[in-house]
Amino acid sequence: MMVLFDVLYCGNYLQAYTNELEMEVAQLVEENARLKRQQQQSYLPAASPVPKKHGLHRSSTAPF
Repeated sequence: MMVLFDVLYCGNYLQAYTNELEMEVAQLVEENARLKRQQQQSYLPAASPVPKKHGLHRSSTAPF
């Protein structure tokens, strides 16, 4: 009788542990999706692009 109790207890323990892990995975999948959406929103291009600044150019009148 003790062996049967041990088997049932072990089975119940494993089922509870499996359920706990499945809930944690579901929460992580949800959080991952939320973070991906947040990351995509932060990478959206700006509405008005910043104009390019022109670099310095050497003048043809510089003495050498």
